Amino acid sequence: MRIPRRITLSDIAGAAGVSKATVSKVLNHRGGTSEETRRRVEAVMRELGYVAITRERAPADNRTVTVVFDNLVALYSLGVLGGLIDGAQALDVDLVTNVTDSHRGTDIVLDRAWVRRLAAKGHSGLVVVTTVIDSALVGACAQYGVPLVAVDAPNLVDASVVSIGSNHWGGGMDATRHLLGLGHRRIGFLGGDAANPGLRERLAGYREALAAAGVEFDPGLVSETGMGTAAAAVPAMLDLTDPPTAFFVTNDGDAMTVVRAVHQAGRRVPEDVSVVGYDDTYSLAPSLTHLTTVHTPMHEIGKLAIETVIGMAEGKRPISPRLQLATHVVPRESSIART
Repeated sequence: MRIPRRITLSDIAGAAGVSKATVSKVLNHRGGTSEETRRRVEAVMRELGYVAITRERAPADNRTVTVVFDNLVALYSLGVLGGLIDGAQALDVDLVTNVTDSHRGTDIVLDRAWVRRLAAKGHSGLVVVTTVIDSALVGACAQYGVPLVAVDAPNLVDASVVSIGSNHWGGGMDATRHLLGLGHRRIGFLGGDAANPGLRERLAGYREALAAAGVEFDPGLVSETGMGTAAAAVPAMLDLTDPPTAFFVTNDGDAMTVVRAVHQAGRRVPEDVSVVGYDDTYSLAPSLTHLTTVHTPMHEIGKLAIETVIGMAEGKRPISPRLQLATHVVPRESSIART
């Protein structure tokens, strides 16, 4: 007599279009799933004739997390990846890494069908790093029970999405206060982008620091044309009647190009113009001037992202839907007291 194969959590997950973690939650009457998803899973169980012989737990069976980057060229992304890997190893989690950069021939589409495939494979969750997260992706993750964590999304995401990053406002304020403490009062802000929430917060921190020091905000010292464009604004600002004596640049890559632009304009860094960057990604890069910067805890952000998404897969609620890690200024050679 042929013994029929026992229905497994993977069978149910595939038929219902959800993750094994979601099936486990329904079986064990844990929270974290919508009523619609719970009803769909229970209906599939009945259709397949599933009988729970043991309390199977998906996280122990298949602890796999998918991570999506916009690119793996940026040093920030590599820093976060290092934390993701260390966190995954500590939790015995497998990572599947994807890149959306179409110029490298590896572009993927984060749509409903793609999320459904993740759920059918039984993946525990999804971490999206410095990549646009739209409402369709949020809805698909909710529908198929795939926990979603955003790391420094370049767009404003739905309030229901758990997000992790640095304290951009605090970092912007500390960078500006550092320059103010060195006696600078004409401080340019370069590399901002009004559409990017993190860069917008850095600008807000910059403005708050100026206001607290009694320094009037000058919109002529602000460039918000986005990352990768900071150096283009330098010549015009240095040609002002009252030019800046310092620049706060919203990322280290741009800050290095600003140093070059200042030298090309016939000024010296830091003797004539001080420069402060952001992220602390070029601390070991060979250069004529070692960059003062705001240190972002990239490794810790990646590690926390893995811990958070696995916790969500196991039915644990994050301590906050918006987790921001502290930054601090690392003084080096590119910023000195104004003489």
